[in-house]
Amino acid sequence: MNAIRLVLSDYDRTFTDASLRVEPGLVDAILRLKRKGTLFSIVSGRKFSFMYDLYLGMDGVVDSFIAENGCVGYVNGSKHYIARSDGREDMLADLRSLSVPYDAGDVIVSVDRAYEQQVDQVLEQHPNMHVVRNVDSLMILPHSVSKATGIQWLMGVYSLTPTQMACIGDAENDLEMRSLCTLMGAVCNALPAVKKESDYVCRQSFGFGLKEFLEYIETRAIKNIE
Repeated sequence: MNAIRLVLSDYDRTFTDASLRVEPGLVDAILRLKRKGTLFSIVSGRKFSFMYDLYLGMDGVVDSFIAENGCVGYVNGSKHYIARSDGREDMLADLRSLSVPYDAGDVIVSVDRAYEQQVDQVLEQHPNMHVVRNVDSLMILPHSVSKATGIQWLMGVYSLTPTQMACIGDAENDLEMRSLCTLMGAVCNALPAVKKESDYVCRQSFGFGLKEFLEYIETRAIKNIE
């Protein structure tokens, strides 16, 4: 059996590229690990509704997911709120007063990075919230919530320890997974800071990079058995 019991993958720019397609061979790589006892989850800043549609479309390939950068989870057929935002409607009203466009999920609020100054101004009035930067966007979340928060919740659901988990990503918010996983990968298109913290840097980008990382885990497990 594979020592890695759960692989966590970021979605945008890791599981897929801007086209949102699933690269050839990726599903087969996931299923090979699943047959050896390894679960596969996606951890994303995307809204719950988007991730739920993806989950259904993957037809059992994805075992669970964490959406909204650690705020909402889905496992064993059930949706779970891991964190909530008190005073969110007041905060949204403040954004509107400054003409800041936003995209609101169940908990998360996403804003283009061009409005960073206005967001900082608004959050001075809402200390129970904070910003997580993700390439070209700002994610407004309940204070102290991150991808790590969602992963810790999922670890409890599956009764796993960091030594049984691997993760892969591309951006700043993916570094939050580092301390909770024994093995971290970075796709070739990842930011330099993510590559620096990773144990394995893929030669390929996006979904092909994820496939490469899964094959690396599979090969490593075979070597450990031998």
